[in-house]
Amino acid sequence: MFNRISGAAVAAVASLAFAAAAHAESVDRNALEGDVAILAADDMEGREAGTRGHERAAGYVAGRFVSLGLEPAGDEGTYFQHVPMRSYSRAEDGNSLSIEGLGELQMFEDYFVQGTAQQESGSLTAPLVFIGYGLDLPGRDDFEGVDLEGAVAIRVYGGPSALNTEESAHYRSTLNQRLSDRGAVGVLLMTTPALEQIYTWDRLVEVSSHGSSMTWVGPDGRAHSTGPNILASGSLSPDLSRELLEGQAFDYGDLLEAEESDDADLPSFALNRTVTINFASEFDDVDTPNVIGLVPGSDPAVADEYVVLTAHLDHVGVQPTEEEGDDEIYNGALDNAVGVASMIEVARLLKADPPRRPVLVIALTAEEKGLLGSSYNAANPTVPADQVVANVNLDMPVITYDFTDVVAFGAERSNLYPQVVAATEAFGLALSPDPQPEQGFFTRSDQYSYVKAGIPAVYLDLGFANGGEEAQGVVFDNHYHEPSDEIGLIDFAGLERFTAVNHAIARNVANMEETPAWQPGDFFGTTFGGRIIGEE
Repeated sequence: MFNRISGAAVAAVASLAFAAAAHAESVDRNALEGDVAILAADDMEGREAGTRGHERAAGYVAGRFVSLGLEPAGDEGTYFQHVPMRSYSRAEDGNSLSIEGLGELQMFEDYFVQGTAQQESGSLTAPLVFIGYGLDLPGRDDFEGVDLEGAVAIRVYGGPSALNTEESAHYRSTLNQRLSDRGAVGVLLMTTPALEQIYTWDRLVEVSSHGSSMTWVGPDGRAHSTGPNILASGSLSPDLSRELLEGQAFDYGDLLEAEESDDADLPSFALNRTVTINFASEFDDVDTPNVIGLVPGSDPAVADEYVVLTAHLDHVGVQPTEEEGDDEIYNGALDNAVGVASMIEVARLLKADPPRRPVLVIALTAEEKGLLGSSYNAANPTVPADQVVANVNLDMPVITYDFTDVVAFGAERSNLYPQVVAATEAFGLALSPDPQPEQGFFTRSDQYSYVKAGIPAVYLDLGFANGGEEAQGVVFDNHYHEPSDEIGLIDFAGLERFTAVNHAIARNVANMEETPAWQPGDFFGTTFGGRIIGEE
């Protein structure tokens, strides 16, 4: 759908493009360089949510909002929205799994399990139920004919090749919610060749064996979860996955054959075995802020329609090693100091010439922990929830080369699309389709939290033209979540141009005549109950 726009909208796009071009020379490159240098400095200690470094970075951003004249829009007249968080990690002892009839199993060799934020420790014994991909969509229901009440679900990774990749990613990310709604108390992931193309078993074990997970704690004091009945989860090794299906009418060989087919039709059935899972976690409650400023709008007629600009402030902090003298600070210059710096500069430009709608500017916490700062803000906004009408998000634009095209994830799903087209045309850039649809990026950054609240969103990134594929590959292969993600990687002339485009998109959206809304029949608008074009 990219680069296609109706004839009736051409004149409007041309007008928007002219307005965008009028602001093209006003980006302050020195401010961009200064903000990135400070946010990616060693004394910010990698800006991990809940740490001193992130608190320092949040204070800096709040100070920049003050200097720009943005109004405080956080808690109780401040620039900070405090996000209470619960960190939970697997305890050293107390975690185990046994399956009826399969003998003694070894943690990290045959399986790994962990608890959730719902309960610090416990034990459950439950029947095992195979659910395939766990899809329930028109023409397909993987839950049909099985009883998940009090059960542990066995699932596999992926989905039919014909399923839209963004929608497939949505189904994966919401599986625990749908399992919990059906009464399941746990979920285990089988390892198959399809999964091992993404993560090998050894890599899954490595990721699982260190670190902690987090969620936010709601005003009622309960840890937030989309699947509150799920008490434990884990993964099974390739050998154990195969053994578990031995003797079943649908065995592991059938599973692999089905995975390779176009429709990937997997049956669901009870395995007639029980599993016992013991889980033990260590909880730690922390507080970490979102930073929120407000640019008031100029038109009283749309004063109750807020556009939200977001970029995540956090990174992954300091990760000590056994080596002496090596760099242990993960500065996160590209991820996502450039996004925050660009957003701050857009806020300055909007404040100098306010658009019609009010604009909330939010430096988000805990994106790296699972989109938690945005999830909390979308569920607990500091303005009335029904008055948030659109989101424009930035996350790690890899600005290391002379880019000639951009990607606007999600734009074609709503009437934000003409605004994006106009902005890109104004700067002579191509608007490209998603070059990696299999990655499901639209559901993997902070805009998705607002999408799940029914809010149309766009996530601006760079495309693969003019050497972009190679340049981005170098960054993701060598610098992503590494100490080497430092300011020297950045092309600041490119960041200046990218910020101008981002500003044009934000301004266009905030000046729209019509209220932002989803296209009729769009999957996300329909799924999450958002405002639909043509519907009251």
